[in-house]
Amino acid sequence: MKRRVILCVLLTLLISSAAAQLPRHEVLSLKRRTDVWRDSVMKQPDWLLSRLQMYWSSHATDVFINNETFDHPGGERAPVPTVKYNGTRSFASQYDRPKLADVVPYDDDAEGDVTFINRSTGEMEKTHASKTGCNIASLNRQILGIARDAALLFAESGDESYAKMALDVFDTFLKGIYYRNVPTDLTHGHIQTLVGMTTFEVIHEDAINELTEMYPLLKKSGAFKSENTALYDGAFKKWADNIIANGVPHNNWDLIQANFIVSIALVLGHDEDYGDGKGREYYLDYVLNRSSIRQWSMKRLAAFGFDERTHIWCESPGYSTMVVGEFATFANTMDEKAGVDMFQEIPAIEKAIFASPQYLFPNRMICGWGDTHPNYLSSHAADLMKKYAERHEDKDLAARLSGLLDAIKPEAPAAEIEKYVSKTFYSPNVSWLMQRTGMDIQHDLAISLNGALGNHEHANGISMELYGKGFVLGPDAGIGRTLYSGADYNEYYSRFPAHNTVCVDGVSDHAVMMSQHAFEVRFLKAEEEATVSQVAFVEPETQSEQLRTNGIVKTRDGGYYVDIFRSRRKDGQDKFHDYFYHNLGQTMTLTSDDNSDLGLQPTDELAFAGGHLYAYSYIWDKYSARTDKDVMATFTTECPDGRLIEMTMWMEGAADREVFKALSPVNLEYERLGNFMPYKVDEQPVLTFVARQYGEAWHHPFVAVFEPSDTNEPSEIEKVEFFTPKEPDAVGIKVTLKNGREDVIVATPEHYRVTSNGKTIIEE
Repeated sequence: MKRRVILCVLLTLLISSAAAQLPRHEVLSLKRRTDVWRDSVMKQPDWLLSRLQMYWSSHATDVFINNETFDHPGGERAPVPTVKYNGTRSFASQYDRPKLADVVPYDDDAEGDVTFINRSTGEMEKTHASKTGCNIASLNRQILGIARDAALLFAESGDESYAKMALDVFDTFLKGIYYRNVPTDLTHGHIQTLVGMTTFEVIHEDAINELTEMYPLLKKSGAFKSENTALYDGAFKKWADNIIANGVPHNNWDLIQANFIVSIALVLGHDEDYGDGKGREYYLDYVLNRSSIRQWSMKRLAAFGFDERTHIWCESPGYSTMVVGEFATFANTMDEKAGVDMFQEIPAIEKAIFASPQYLFPNRMICGWGDTHPNYLSSHAADLMKKYAERHEDKDLAARLSGLLDAIKPEAPAAEIEKYVSKTFYSPNVSWLMQRTGMDIQHDLAISLNGALGNHEHANGISMELYGKGFVLGPDAGIGRTLYSGADYNEYYSRFPAHNTVCVDGVSDHAVMMSQHAFEVRFLKAEEEATVSQVAFVEPETQSEQLRTNGIVKTRDGGYYVDIFRSRRKDGQDKFHDYFYHNLGQTMTLTSDDNSDLGLQPTDELAFAGGHLYAYSYIWDKYSARTDKDVMATFTTECPDGRLIEMTMWMEGAADREVFKALSPVNLEYERLGNFMPYKVDEQPVLTFVARQYGEAWHHPFVAVFEPSDTNEPSEIEKVEFFTPKEPDAVGIKVTLKNGREDVIVATPEHYRVTSNGKTIIEE
């Protein structure tokens, strides 16, 4: 009880100081972008509010959806216009929203249709909301953002014209929430547990941000009618209750939901101000200490998601790093504005911040398995915790965070970031393993291996990403064009053939998103000159044993990779095993290892036909050859500065082997990086090598050596030879470098050894 009283006092102080002065340059910027709209409102008072997307005509209290698509409005007629619902869960749309000045005022009819721009014709036309993606909520947020800016200018200047402009929008929208019900899914499906008041996902109820920012400011306006407070608060509480009732408790959703609930709590009165006893203390207590079926407390969420040893969050890297940032945002807000020290109460947040660099390749970008768009590691979480440390005068913590922030900068020396990463790293809660020789962008190598455990995962078996000469040359494929809601994601990007893995009989598959298919680490070791790992996996669709052994061997200017992949069905009914490898670049050659022609011919193999995965149909321009020869593939990337980056692969031949040169859909992992990439990856099909082993691939494994090189530092390998050692089931590789050094690798399913000029440099 004492804590709740303190909390109430602190929150009251917070609300009273909400209109703290903005820096002058921010005020001027706000005026520049707001006054153009205020001029229109001064001439026509309803100019802005009339462009809100509302059920102006029907005043519909109910919204009906058909799974992830808007169907129709209905229900009783409300006393005021109600807020219009988004068209679809996916942002894919046949229509664009007009510029604000071109929006039709009071645009609505009995079906809830809107007047947007047809993408095919470029013309404005009336259309059903279901064809407009997320544009309805987006347009409303634009208008709410303008109103929020006007409210800030009112708080700064006391100019009531700004307050009136903001209040009209605020009043119209929030009353429209108060009289609207939670949508009803006509299919009675899973989506019913996810929907918000304005969008198909409670985590995208972003209108709450602008509305809660406005509310405390507008209460100071002479135009504010205090008799409306109960209605406004009721609308906010309805919104918060729906977010508590819906959503997902065990991943990033829970944090996003919690932040919305806290934003609402901070603008409400005390519990005793309401007949139902649900005010700011109730909602804050809910996210801090209570748990329901779809809204867990922050402590429960942290205990569920962070690995106790590695401190890695249980989702793919893009989502994991975001979650750490969301935790830090939440903790910083609660400390700064409510006097609750969540950093102390959940130590996992600090540990996760310092563990995050383990995701990094030598180019300082996070690895990219699952639903991830790699980029440089965000400093957001560390920045917020540093502010916390400075508030609490914790000089040691602030200094450690300063060191981390300096080290993760893209231009930081390798020696600095190497303080925060290890040569080998394995986090069991996401079935992910890293090997690195160091963090020099040009010379060091790194392998990222992942299974499929945790959230936002793909069906990929044992998947591999390879780094070289500044880029992840052998990447995952990424997400679909419309993220994970389109056919391309469901049929290709999230399936085995989109990854660097082995697919059995054309049918290997398992659940995506919240997956439960981890690999087992058999061994993991690093020495000064080499690293090695071995992981085992049971492919669930065919019940196949898979074993992947990966090594890195350093050379003068870089090094090379070793990849040994064994695969066999437990029932012995093997048809074929397909080894997929995708590499960045514009050109690819495939020859025998002595550069002689393989006689590649066009082929219709690698196809859905035969009962295989749809993903095979996404592969085209296919050429193949049946051969038992050792083969060599070269993938070339042409950089704008004239530099050529090559990844060369040598693969041991085998009886009953067919090799393919093909193209796959564009890489949608790196398409957001723009000029960082050496070419437009979202326009260039991905160069693809496939080796098909007919029968089992355990005693006839896929054995390959990969070497990245470039114009400035050409290949150091003179030749790669394969031999059969005396040990049962062993493979042998002899790599001869141009400087005369000879490396010999011998590997069995249980053992791995690399010798260089007769000296053992790593053994496991």
